[in-house]
Amino acid sequence: MVTNGLFSRERALKVNQWALLLVLVTLIATPLRSHAVVAVLMLYSIGYLVANRASLAVTRFDWAVVGVLSLLLLSRVPIFVIDDYSSRYLSPGFHMVAVVPIYLMLRHLLVPVDLRQVRGYLEWGLVLGTLGALAVALYQTQLQGAYRADGFLFSINLGYLSCAMAFLAASLIRGSHRKAWLLAAALAGVITCLLTLARGAILAVPLLLILLLLLNADRLGWKAISAAFVAMVTLALVSYATLPSVESRVAYTVDEFTNIAQGDIEAAVSSGGRLQLWTAASHAFLARPLVGLSYDEREAQIAELVEQGVLTDWVLGVGRGHAHSQYFEMAATGGVLGLIALLGYLVAPAIYHWRLYRRDRSNAWAQVALVFTVGFAIYSLTEAAIHHEMMTTFYAYMQVVLLALALCHRHGVSSSRGT
Repeated sequence: MVTNGLFSRERALKVNQWALLLVLVTLIATPLRSHAVVAVLMLYSIGYLVANRASLAVTRFDWAVVGVLSLLLLSRVPIFVIDDYSSRYLSPGFHMVAVVPIYLMLRHLLVPVDLRQVRGYLEWGLVLGTLGALAVALYQTQLQGAYRADGFLFSINLGYLSCAMAFLAASLIRGSHRKAWLLAAALAGVITCLLTLARGAILAVPLLLILLLLLNADRLGWKAISAAFVAMVTLALVSYATLPSVESRVAYTVDEFTNIAQGDIEAAVSSGGRLQLWTAASHAFLARPLVGLSYDEREAQIAELVEQGVLTDWVLGVGRGHAHSQYFEMAATGGVLGLIALLGYLVAPAIYHWRLYRRDRSNAWAQVALVFTVGFAIYSLTEAAIHHEMMTTFYAYMQVVLLALALCHRHGVSSSRGT
């Protein structure tokens, strides 16, 4: 291995630690785009792999990870060809493939290594990122009078990402020397999520809290778990009582579900609109089950369904027939191949992280990765949460970072046991 220079092990570790911190700080707290940091890190990782090629060993498991990271791109190739080689189908997949050299670099770097220093950069990145985002959200909603916080993103994206950041912080509390800071970061992320009024993200908060508490029930005990539930309910009630926007959003949601229950789908603009978009996506999947329909084909099909009275005119105003669900979107433009890819990059990681954590409850990285992945599985129900380039990059980057750390922990434990 190169022992000095730009691509030395010590320099590479420092570069990766600072990159991790910058990704988390810039993600939702600044107008800077975090995937720019990942892009620079990707270029550095290619140089690192070339400089250290003599000692680089890629295992079967590593090839499997590379395959999983390539599935989104590969699943879009058929529709890319069908639609006269339009590059818009390949962009999210390319952003996911871009982290492959970063993963290989981390695998080469992190065995063995003291993970406490890496953890410090990760934790401070979460603290600074969530507190910064909360400051922006409070400024927008309390000082500027905005109905909902959107930070430097769309409000729905801010909602999902702030929730993801909150539970990254919450998952790291166990075993950390910065418990108070991480708790503050988790609360800041949840409050920011509430201020976005993004219902899909807000719905994920209690579900992820339940998952996290159950994963840590062996150490927390039922008193602490009960206290956490009380705190969650109290936060919800206080938000409802003190924030007019939250109260208004709850009333709006009740009205929407009332309209849906009465069969007045058109009156339920948001929830009813999603039901119509999911219906349209289902028709697109059935029209060409293997690879789905192109965006232009989906728009043409929607126009026909509106004429037939299956859908309302409202759906015509949604560009490309966007399904507002990762699952339906992959089925509509991707078909069976898209759904297989989704199983690979969303479901398979969750299963693997769970297996790692079940085998070794001291592997905090496996737990963090599991909660992070389940979170995106929930967000994907009501939004294409791994479709936007920035969110695709963040999801893939955090997956490879947490996986590399979890594997490093596992190898360290195995070495200490003499296996």
